[in-house]
Amino acid sequence: MTHWAVEGLETDLDRFHLGPVDLDLVPGRATAVLGTSGAGKTTLLRTLAGFLRPRRGRIVRDGIDISDWRPEERALGYVPQGLGLFPQRTVARNVRYPLELRGAPNAAARTQELLARFHLTALADRYPGRLSGGEQQRVAIARALAADPGLIVWDEPWQALDVIARYELGLVLHELRETDRIPIVVVTHDPSLAFSLADAFLVLHAGQVRTRCDAATLLRAPSDAFAARFVGYENVYDPGALEGGGPGGLRAWLRERAGPEGVAFATPDLPAGPIAPPVWDGVVRRVRPGPGGLQVEVVSDGLIVTLRIPPPVTAPLPAVGGRMRFGIGSSTAQPLGPGPSRGVAP
Repeated sequence: MTHWAVEGLETDLDRFHLGPVDLDLVPGRATAVLGTSGAGKTTLLRTLAGFLRPRRGRIVRDGIDISDWRPEERALGYVPQGLGLFPQRTVARNVRYPLELRGAPNAAARTQELLARFHLTALADRYPGRLSGGEQQRVAIARALAADPGLIVWDEPWQALDVIARYELGLVLHELRETDRIPIVVVTHDPSLAFSLADAFLVLHAGQVRTRCDAATLLRAPSDAFAARFVGYENVYDPGALEGGGPGGLRAWLRERAGPEGVAFATPDLPAGPIAPPVWDGVVRRVRPGPGGLQVEVVSDGLIVTLRIPPPVTAPLPAVGGRMRFGIGSSTAQPLGPGPSRGVAP
């Protein structure tokens, strides 16, 4: 089992600057890297893998600084977006490739072992172009493990997979974490993968670390609008949306609770009885049914607000164009943007 650490890592790519980034990657734990396009997620993975040279900081494996080591020297399994399988090589030869690079004497036996482990034996002579998305993912992880890695870094594992393939790949990643005890760093835009796998979260924005935290902290206090939407907040407003509005209105109330990049609040459930103050009034814009009751969008003080009527839903139902009164708990309003509570390690 291998312990990796990232200490003050900074990388420049053209005019883009990443960092500083600090991570503690311990055996049996997974870290999800989140952020919008261009945040620096892939740049971080490529720096860890050795394809990009850090400008400053260190990558440490079991106490040894490997920042200047070549990719093939790092004992790291890197799975890029698109998987990077060789189209001219069969499944078996793709899996065997890292063993050939190292001149491993047991290459044939190890290849067969990995093919069997990931249910690829019957596909050994096929080419990647004749495989399903899920099968290609299994080839990619088998090939990554052929290098006997001490760390797996994976860019968008669930990209373009159907539900069954996602489930199967999720089991594989859990096995790597729990059984093999290999630390994992995964870039994902999928909340389902992130929260079912990751122990820690790193949120990047324009190359800067917005927060390092555990799942509970990310849910309770998302760092920015991206993180808020990622964890399921439906009511997210940037500072521009909060401009204007009269004194005592909803916008002014939210402005008082906003951070540098706005505010988010959890979807309020409308109670059957009296509503605790403060109480707002809105015009119904849309009503959608679901197993959790009715989701209702209203326009209040120029803002679209999502509400929920939990079951049992009773008549009369809200009608488009009708008016509704609702409350927002002061404690549910989360300021967004850099602040003193951000960047706390899990």
